[in-house]
Amino acid sequence: MKVLHAAETIKGGVATVLKQLVAAQQADPAVFTIQCLIPADQSGELDTAAEANLVRWPRTGRGPGALLAFARAFCRTVLRFKPDVVHLHSSFAGVIGRLCLLLLWPVARPKVVYCPHAFSFLMETSGGKKRLYGLIERVLLPMTDAVICVSDYEARQARASGLRGDKLVVVHNGVAEKPARPAGSGGDPQTINLLFVGRFDYQKGYDLLVRAMQRLTPGPLRLTVVGEAVHGTEAVEKLPDAHYTGWLKASEMEHYFQTADVLVIPSRWEGFAMVPLEAMSYSLPIVASDATSLPEVVTEKETGLLFRQGDVDSLVSVLSDLGQYDLPQMGKKGNALFKQHFTSQAMISKTHRLYADITRQGS
Repeated sequence: MKVLHAAETIKGGVATVLKQLVAAQQADPAVFTIQCLIPADQSGELDTAAEANLVRWPRTGRGPGALLAFARAFCRTVLRFKPDVVHLHSSFAGVIGRLCLLLLWPVARPKVVYCPHAFSFLMETSGGKKRLYGLIERVLLPMTDAVICVSDYEARQARASGLRGDKLVVVHNGVAEKPARPAGSGGDPQTINLLFVGRFDYQKGYDLLVRAMQRLTPGPLRLTVVGEAVHGTEAVEKLPDAHYTGWLKASEMEHYFQTADVLVIPSRWEGFAMVPLEAMSYSLPIVASDATSLPEVVTEKETGLLFRQGDVDSLVSVLSDLGQYDLPQMGKKGNALFKQHFTSQAMISKTHRLYADITRQGS
């Protein structure tokens, strides 16, 4: 089976998913032959891909010229590679790729798998924009054999927006299993080490965490922040007592997951975030907002604690009460849930079954 992965950008969770799929498919050359169309300046993100399987295109932002460059590279790759399955990653690739395949229909008819990695209409935006994004998805659905939703929440919202349920397949994101968390790895038992990982932007709720921490008594809670501002130049408020690392490579993150006591996810919305799965793979409990798909991962007072989305008072209350919970036990329960539902192997197996199902339908 010849599979073309195509992405307009692979930063963040897209890269994590793509790396795992590519590694598994390259390891099974009797079944898969692959190509990966990715931005040239982001090819380092896909370090599991063999050089022969990479097709780079010159991304210079998200203007009309860059999107046209992606369209040209996509059409050339489809015509040259002749894939059996085209796997489109994220919304921009989903729109442009399917429009290109409509133009190529007389000469190329691969099966199309589209994973938005969170539909655009899930964002907090105006009702008009949400309706427009939903309309675009409905119009392009006939050009799609399957849509991968990365959470049950996303699938419900897709159906509510008018997407045909028979084309929606839930494949939760997954990450690799990790070694057991060392006993007492959190450090000082009198201190609760909080960890935030992500962009300093509105979606990720960094501002909510800052406001909550400013209201809490210094001492028992110590915060480490991994990430940066969205564009790296705008002014972002930083807490004087927190430790800021900037962006870290995946290989550098293990230390922080191992030494933290709690991961904090104050997001206003998520498709299906990878960071909580990483935390669960390290048996790290989670404090998260009750937004969108996060309650599919965080079971209240079992694998972690939930606070009301966007509510600083609720977040302060939860963080203030952390000392009364058995956090290591929550982490163990989270790890058990992770192993049952959210491993990379589960994600890969479901994706490969989907490829097989849609190609059989055309035979």
